[in-house]
Amino acid sequence: MKALPFKFDEIGYWSELKLEIVEKYGAAYTKAFAGNRLKKYYIDAFSGAGVHISKSTRERVDGSPARILKIKPPFDGYHLIDLNADKTEYLRSIFGNRKDVQIYTGDANECLIKKILPTIKYEKFTRALCLLDPYGLDLEWNVMRAAGRSKAVDMFLNFPVMDMNRNVIWKDPNKVPSGGIERMTRFWGDESWKQIAYAKSPQGNLFAPEMIKQGNETIVAAFRERLKTVAGFKFVSNPLPMRNTKKATVYYLILASPKEVAHKIINDIFARYQKPDAT
Repeated sequence: MKALPFKFDEIGYWSELKLEIVEKYGAAYTKAFAGNRLKKYYIDAFSGAGVHISKSTRERVDGSPARILKIKPPFDGYHLIDLNADKTEYLRSIFGNRKDVQIYTGDANECLIKKILPTIKYEKFTRALCLLDPYGLDLEWNVMRAAGRSKAVDMFLNFPVMDMNRNVIWKDPNKVPSGGIERMTRFWGDESWKQIAYAKSPQGNLFAPEMIKQGNETIVAAFRERLKTVAGFKFVSNPLPMRNTKKATVYYLILASPKEVAHKIINDIFARYQKPDAT
């Protein structure tokens, strides 16, 4: 067998749970649309190669594209995007013969805004389940806003709080590199994240107040509210913390949708994974 020019991503147990959740919601989503004349699509903005390696078992694990493509009833079409040309080439070797699958190599933000999301509109009778699972702060706010304002997209979001803490939201905000600040602002949509991420210490000096870094829950709660009030999603789930083996929250999984039924479905699914000691 010819060696691949890349290595499959290694994932931990928390990421395997995420894949299960997305698959379960996808199955409920297509079932809800069964017999409906609306066209339904699946969008995977950071699809990878469609295969991962489990850190615990060292076995191959189906990625989100492979899982969603097995769901019955199926979606009417699938859009898979990744920046890595070797990974999209691997996707094509698996799914490229399917006429309902479109595979894109390039920046997901640009591809979504220019090519895909304009085709998903309430008034066009098209709907989509969109998975935004970036490797870190690689997602731009205008994508989330476009999805919300379409009134036609159910959006899974990986809120990358670990990347935020490592590269942007430091205890001393004055030491944060400008590149990290710019990435965070593109993700958040403006600089209002600074007022959320830091609060003035009550013991601070009047002329040089000490800024106290806020916790993960405060930051993700503010972003959840932003998805509703600014992006326009009517229903946004409570964030589900996904933890690593050290019990640290790696990211939060959020579902945002224009429909109340989506809120009810995801709450039921999330409830099965509400284990504070999950690793």
